[in-house]
Amino acid sequence: KDTKEKTVWKKYGNYIFGAHTILVIGVCVTLFTIIFNHYFEYHYAWDNTSWSLTLGYAISCFWQDQEGSFLLWIFWNAIVGCVLIFQFQNKSKHSALAAPSLMIVAGIQAFLTSMILGVVFFSSYKIGNTPFLTLQEFNPTAPIWSMNPGFIPKDGNGLNPLLQNYWMVIHPPTLFLGFSLTMVPFAFAIASLWKKEYNNWLSITLPWALLASVVLGTGIIMGGVWAYETLNFGGYWNWDPVE
Repeated sequence: KDTKEKTVWKKYGNYIFGAHTILVIGVCVTLFTIIFNHYFEYHYAWDNTSWSLTLGYAISCFWQDQEGSFLLWIFWNAIVGCVLIFQFQNKSKHSALAAPSLMIVAGIQAFLTSMILGVVFFSSYKIGNTPFLTLQEFNPTAPIWSMNPGFIPKDGNGLNPLLQNYWMVIHPPTLFLGFSLTMVPFAFAIASLWKKEYNNWLSITLPWALLASVVLGTGIIMGGVWAYETLNFGGYWNWDPVE
């Protein structure tokens, strides 16, 4: 009975994580819609995009600011988590580590999600920053609101000129995918310590670790090439180590 009950709860957990993934995709689509349609009444669209940007640069506006970067990271974590759930379905020998590993993944997701909540408690404590603030919500004391409450800018600030490069379109998503892939070995390592399964987790973790290394290495190479193409950076060793 106990085993059957655990199986039911694991199934519920999988369904909830699947629903979470769908909601994350919905949030990403919403932010892309705001950016592509130039809804400049939203601060994120006004601050990062403009009418003059091409499609590729408009896409990269999504992750130019911190909120979009966290959302991109959350998206990749959700995808990796779903793949991990599917992998567990076909590897019963790792069932002892399934629930604790996915619990670690869910905990990471909860922490990252807190970074984009923008919730204020007791008028002074704020958790994260949301990308869905309007201009008026972002700066409610600006004089323009008393003169023109329905003010909407005709154009936005646009993408930072230093970031208007094709590497901006592919470099950040590659890096954040690499970050998300490293989550799997971490989750398994913590779960193995938790359940005292010190050997069984290695066979499933090593391929993930190898893939994470390849993806992160590719992202770093992209960043190195980009540093030499953008004159202000002055080359890889003048920029990335400082960052």
